[in-house]
Amino acid sequence: MPHALPAAVGLAAGPAVAVQRGERIQTLDFFRGIAILMVICGHFLPQRLVFGDLAASFATMGRGGVIVFFLLSGYLIFKSLQNCNIGAFLCRRFFKIFPAYWLNLLVLFIAGQLGFGLASHSNATYLANFAMLSDLFRVANVSSVYWTLLIEVKFYVFIACYFHWLGIRFVSAVPLLFTVANATVFVLRGQASQLLTFFPVFFVGIQVFLAEKSGWARLNLLRLASTGLLAGLNVALFDGIYPLWSIAYILGGAAAMVGLLQSGFSTGLLAFFGKVSYSNYLYHTLVGYSLFEWIGRQQTVASNLIAVAAVMAVSTWVAYLSYILVELPSVRFCKVHEPRFLLRFSMLRRR
Repeated sequence: MPHALPAAVGLAAGPAVAVQRGERIQTLDFFRGIAILMVICGHFLPQRLVFGDLAASFATMGRGGVIVFFLLSGYLIFKSLQNCNIGAFLCRRFFKIFPAYWLNLLVLFIAGQLGFGLASHSNATYLANFAMLSDLFRVANVSSVYWTLLIEVKFYVFIACYFHWLGIRFVSAVPLLFTVANATVFVLRGQASQLLTFFPVFFVGIQVFLAEKSGWARLNLLRLASTGLLAGLNVALFDGIYPLWSIAYILGGAAAMVGLLQSGFSTGLLAFFGKVSYSNYLYHTLVGYSLFEWIGRQQTVASNLIAVAAVMAVSTWVAYLSYILVELPSVRFCKVHEPRFLLRFSMLRRR
């Protein structure tokens, strides 16, 4: 899920200023680091260390990490839109997300063709994944983690268009509209929309931003709490996977986010995990599951623990390489050429 999430730009308030470097808020990098470790542990620990009912409980950590990423996206994306027009926003999101994603997809394609224990898909499936339209064309995701990224990207486009035309007007009502629409979809076809199920979670993050901007006014905190409850119930009712855990992660994640923004707390190691979280999200299952298969199951708990730690270290090393060789150069390329892209964008709009 995701999430390689964006650096914050624009308005800053409260103690977060003290931990902000450049365009990043260190305390939210710290929170992002917790999120990616939750996702990794939710995927890796049941592979080697925990089994049965306990394994299912540990697997919920992956869902919790995804929810935290969605909360962070809601906050950071809405924050960045305050001082950024729609063209610049979409340009920056494109270069932040797609180059690293396309390289990951290429690696998966090559690995599948060479038969490295990965499924080989049809060309149409790879093309649909390339355009992030696999859900629209109802084809498989080449990687099992892509489902959260598809939701993220659609949220970016939706919220950019929404803010461009409406600003912050009616933003508190949008999650309710999504919930009603999702209930209607469920009644009509007997299955809810995954997109409508998780979209309200982003708006919990937006409400955190609005509460911070208001100086944590009581009315805004009440809106945050009600949006959190609505989003939690929406996920619990319509997703059906870890329902009570999902409610707890949404409400607990929002509360933790408020506390972190007020305190400005961060640690270097977890902030580092936060910075490379997008690449770790893309590569951890590819690297991790391949290494687990190669290592094999060990005989003792200590040996399996060492195996999990080693696999996490290798996954993070690969993620760091992707971060410095793909993510950062792509972001720098966008900054250098953004005026040219925006000029072309404005010319297309005039036509």
